[in-house]
Amino acid sequence: MKALVIGASGQIGAMTVRDLVDFYDAEVIAADLNLERVKKIASSMKGGNVKAIKLNATDSSALKKVAKDVDVVINSTWYELNIKIMPVAIDVGAHYTDLGGFYDYTFKQLKYDKKAKDAGVTCVLGIGSSPGITNICGAAGAKKLDSIETVNIYCTWGTKQKTMDAAFPAYSVRTVIDELTQKPTIVENGKHKPVSVLSGETEVLMPHPAGKVIAYYIKHSETATMAEYIGKGLKNVCFRIGFPANDFNTFRTLVQLGFGSDKKISVDDSAISPKDFITSMYLEALAASRKTSGMLDEFDFFRVDCVGEKGGRPASVTYYVRTWNDPKRGITSGRDTAVPPSITANWMVTGKIKKRGTLPPEACITPEPFFKELGKRAVMVDEEFLFSTPFY
Repeated sequence: MKALVIGASGQIGAMTVRDLVDFYDAEVIAADLNLERVKKIASSMKGGNVKAIKLNATDSSALKKVAKDVDVVINSTWYELNIKIMPVAIDVGAHYTDLGGFYDYTFKQLKYDKKAKDAGVTCVLGIGSSPGITNICGAAGAKKLDSIETVNIYCTWGTKQKTMDAAFPAYSVRTVIDELTQKPTIVENGKHKPVSVLSGETEVLMPHPAGKVIAYYIKHSETATMAEYIGKGLKNVCFRIGFPANDFNTFRTLVQLGFGSDKKISVDDSAISPKDFITSMYLEALAASRKTSGMLDEFDFFRVDCVGEKGGRPASVTYYVRTWNDPKRGITSGRDTAVPPSITANWMVTGKIKKRGTLPPEACITPEPFFKELGKRAVMVDEEFLFSTPFY
């Protein structure tokens, strides 16, 4: 398998490159705007066939030159670039994955379904941890039930250690800021319904040591597709995040200071938007953090509740997804986002995913074998099936 990973110097992209090398012995082109950073990633892959290149993914002709020689394009950049990168992959006949379209972009990408089918390729939209693993959990729950009415998704992260520092989120800080500024959409009674940012406050019990977490609605990709693609009566879908307190305060402060703005500000002889500035700072901080030997005992947790009926009686299936950092390998808990694109790329190239077109994960990935692949990387998925059996 020959893969092109775009955004390969970022937190997620770098781990995806490593997974492709470690588990599939893939030939990887690691591409990024910052050549120096991506060269360091490539050189760290001992014994791996990784080539670092500088690439501006918005330059379609440059992207096409590289993509035409690979089997699969893995897009690990932020969601705004999905609609620029995916069409190029389709044009050159390469399979494609990304980390999600943040709801709105998902609909734009789905419009390329026929074009992807005609090209004989599969484009899996939103195959990280969430969206991604969470979508597959919803599909798995629907398989266990005769009918399914509701899927509620929850996310949190943190560390065992008590600290006043905010943790690096397991995904782009750019996306976190958008989550705190853009209005989310839930599916309620079969209708897509916009709701207020950070509304829907609820308390949910997450695995230890997270415990009870206060979670809120935020904008996410799962609600764009799950009801329509899972079916079986599914008419309610929502996504909530339970931010750790320190992280929540930090991100809200950044938003209040205007770092969510795309409007460029002139400073001396330069002009840059606050959002681009904070994104660059974040990437530099991540690169610096890789040089430190210490690693907090950190976790990413997800909970997916699937509620419906079995045998004419109420039943529910709950999935707990747990990932801890791996100090021995120097890999953070964010691998729950980085590993799914690697597995999916391999499955598309080897024919384990047979459907063609632009598809969300719940429409084309078989849950149980996928969960077992995750388990090989210590991304742990547990299923809890609750139903009653009458003896009368």
